[in-house]
Amino acid sequence: MRQLLDRPWREILLVFAVAKVFQGVFVYAGHLLRGPLPPETWPGVANWWLNPWTAYDSQWYLEIAARGYRELTAPFFPLYPLWLKICGHTDVTRALAGVIISNLAFLLALYFLRRLTQEDFDAPTARAVVWVAAFYPTAAVFGAVYTEALFLLFLVLAFAAARREKWAAAGFWGLLAGATRNSGPVIFAVLVLDYLHARRYKLKALNLKPVLFLSLTLAGPLLFGLYLYFQFGDPLLPLKSQHHFYRDGFAWPWQPLCADLKDFCTGRNPNPVIPINLLFLSLTGYWVIRRRRALRPAYLLLLLGVVLMHLCYPRANSPHTIGLIRYLSVLFPFLQILAATYLAATRKVKGAKILLPLTYFLVNAFFAFGFGLKSFLE
Repeated sequence: MRQLLDRPWREILLVFAVAKVFQGVFVYAGHLLRGPLPPETWPGVANWWLNPWTAYDSQWYLEIAARGYRELTAPFFPLYPLWLKICGHTDVTRALAGVIISNLAFLLALYFLRRLTQEDFDAPTARAVVWVAAFYPTAAVFGAVYTEALFLLFLVLAFAAARREKWAAAGFWGLLAGATRNSGPVIFAVLVLDYLHARRYKLKALNLKPVLFLSLTLAGPLLFGLYLYFQFGDPLLPLKSQHHFYRDGFAWPWQPLCADLKDFCTGRNPNPVIPINLLFLSLTGYWVIRRRRALRPAYLLLLLGVVLMHLCYPRANSPHTIGLIRYLSVLFPFLQILAATYLAATRKVKGAKILLPLTYFLVNAFFAFGFGLKSFLE
């Protein structure tokens, strides 16, 4: 068996297994200690072992798989619930299928993320990014009935193909990513920028064929919009239905940040996730500015585009930046930034090699425990 697996695979399997056991301990601890849930909280599926992996948005994916779409569930894109529908016939079997799909997708995502990071940076950063992704604060969702793991896999594969100038493959993986989450238009723009970068922005070197291949990325949201038009008469229903989730309209990106900072500092909302959200966003901004010349332009645009999508359409009630840390988890350039930050800190700060991983693991345990409690995630 050892001869069948190369060294990267062996290391990835080890990290994956350790992370799953570590997070599982805290998720099930939260599940065991969980008291009565508030009336508005979905209790999860009726299986003790699967229940903690079905929380929050899992409800909507399972509902779509079982009964199809309604206006409320339109913000959730169709590829993941379609797979749940194909693989299961009850909520429990669909939840089991979702957990298996998420874990397999995440394992593959780690492998291809490592390969891509080695091309973008170096071997130490590639090894570090596997640990960073596997023990990310909200990494529990990578094994739950959520789209994060599948979306991360498709996104990494799309950019890995683009890096090798395989534009048809990039468009195909972009199509799957755009059918999984609502970021299809941003991914299309970013992949086109990567194509322009590969051609050194020279008009004479441009070819229409790669752009047509990359435009496949738009097929996911366009086909979903077409379905919604024939089913409900409104292709923009995913945007309009956001009011059911307390997202009521446009805001300037600094408005939710300032509102959350004010709520936390004044004690109006002491949710500990607020400073973690703001810290991770600050780290992103710092490294984007600090390493803007080292990062590929497409990576910068990807980070900026998805973060602005979230901040410019914030939740109306506090915390306004809810979900930010989880949305950053699928932006692989951000994971690369964290890995590079860790390595830079260990070279400059005495004790960072022990203190930083310890802190990171504690934050991961904190979120995993909360995920099991079904009390908070983001």
